[in-house]
Amino acid sequence: MIQIDHVTFSYGEETEHTGGVRDIELQIKRGEFAGLCGESGCGKTTITRLINGLIPHYYEGKMSGGVWVNGAEVSKQPLYDTAKIVGSVFQNPRSQFFNVDTTSEIVFGCENMGLPVPEMTRRLEDTTKSLKLEKLLNRSLFALSGGEKQKIACASADAIHPDIFVLDEPSSNLDIATIEDLMQVIRHWQSEQKTILVAEHRLYYLKELIDRVVYLKDGRIEKDYSALDALKLSVTQQAEMGLRPFDLCAFPVTAHPVASSGSIEC
Repeated sequence: MIQIDHVTFSYGEETEHTGGVRDIELQIKRGEFAGLCGESGCGKTTITRLINGLIPHYYEGKMSGGVWVNGAEVSKQPLYDTAKIVGSVFQNPRSQFFNVDTTSEIVFGCENMGLPVPEMTRRLEDTTKSLKLEKLLNRSLFALSGGEKQKIACASADAIHPDIFVLDEPSSNLDIATIEDLMQVIRHWQSEQKTILVAEHRLYYLKELIDRVVYLKDGRIEKDYSALDALKLSVTQQAEMGLRPFDLCAFPVTAHPVASSGSIEC
């Protein structure tokens, strides 16, 4: 279970009233799937960092309140202990790679945990089979597409066998077809009854998976919806909240006028 108890956090020289998050109180039950949404800068990413321990162990700032994951206070245990429980997938997968080939990257977290080679091999095989990554093994990370890199980032998190997965805008650099692949990975984790938290702007691919939608504004939790209530929001309401529609068909389509001449002007 995840418990955030009245946490306020600000980065750098910001005051407690600007940036970061303010007085966040949030509980996520074991096996629950929660989506974090809101306009850019509302605090979604900060909440993911509070849960996976990057705050305060990597990102420094002013913090009050506490964060507990499976009963352990995140700020008071080493980051490597939190990493055994919380698997992270970032917006840009390249920012979390430590190797140059895919196979080494998938087992990197297992190596850091000091697992025996036979156990790492077993986990590599299980993750490869579960996420259908056979064609991506023993490849250069530099030769992969953006979607393939995101699959390897997911696989690296999966091989650790965490209880919780935290994803920060994982679809931001993906096309619709690759988002479908990401959705299948998340669906697999859900079938294993993992606790999942996804911070996203694109909401349409999550609508059949989420249990809750937590809406943030200006660093605070403005609303905490059940999935059913969130999906009842009209397109107009979603737009007023700064959210993208849950339904792709709701996006307005505007025809651009055909140029009357073939010249280009600077």
